[in-house]
Amino acid sequence: MKSYPNDTPVYSHNPYHDTRFPLLVLEVKHKACIPFNEGFRHLHWHEELQFVYIKKGVVHFKLWEQEFELSKGSCMFINRNVLHYIAEKEDCSYHSFLIPKKFLGFFKGSIMEETVLKIVENPLISGKCFCIEKKEDQTVLRTLRDLDALYFQEKKPPYWEYRMSLKMNELWVETAIALEDTENALIPAGERDHERIQELLDFVHRNYGNKITLKDISASAHVSQTETLRCFKKYTRYSPYQYLQNYRLQAAAALLETTEDSVTEIAMKTCFPSASAFIAAFRRAYGMTPGRYREEKQNKS
Repeated sequence: MKSYPNDTPVYSHNPYHDTRFPLLVLEVKHKACIPFNEGFRHLHWHEELQFVYIKKGVVHFKLWEQEFELSKGSCMFINRNVLHYIAEKEDCSYHSFLIPKKFLGFFKGSIMEETVLKIVENPLISGKCFCIEKKEDQTVLRTLRDLDALYFQEKKPPYWEYRMSLKMNELWVETAIALEDTENALIPAGERDHERIQELLDFVHRNYGNKITLKDISASAHVSQTETLRCFKKYTRYSPYQYLQNYRLQAAAALLETTEDSVTEIAMKTCFPSASAFIAAFRRAYGMTPGRYREEKQNKS
């Protein structure tokens, strides 16, 4: 498997998750992501459905073990909870629309929600390429262009949120129709592995602030410790313990940027045995102390 610059998977958060309009749109150009997101240039996963619309150049995608390159005008649909990596190739730019499934289900228990869940919870569907060169993909691409223009226009029209919601649902319906033919979907060979690593990583991400063992992690996916070790090595290249420590350091770095918590408080929240142990581990990983890291981030903001 090809190695990537930042191939320890991270969970990519949606900062608008609890807002009244939780759509997250990322604009990537000149090798920068606006607004910044921790999944940028990392192997990552998130709970939202993602449509990546390529505005310029060529973009490289990796979804699980499969790799693709798409050019200007094309789109990559990425299902929720899929480990993936997006890299700029040549001089390129793209827009990522990360859409929570609740935008598309209308209300709990609805037929629409049932339709959404059939796709987003199907381990056989990791995503789909919509290529500018293919006639059958033009309907989806045309709707995505409309959505992109509506979002990025300077003056928002009346009832802009309604218009965005209608356009997102139109895009979703057209995507769902395209995915009905499973031969057009990306179907990874090791879907059972994918479900397992998702469960294992999810447990780590939810419990990194507690003392957890290899036994605890394995039990979360009802697999043996040997199988847990195999899955972590295959998909993260780290042992479960190494991955857990790296994730704790990522969480600590985020707390240094977004809170005024002391170093000792952050060490406790991320389950390091002491402030000194946290400082030493952070220095090894980031090349500087937590205090210096916070200072540099504050100076850049």
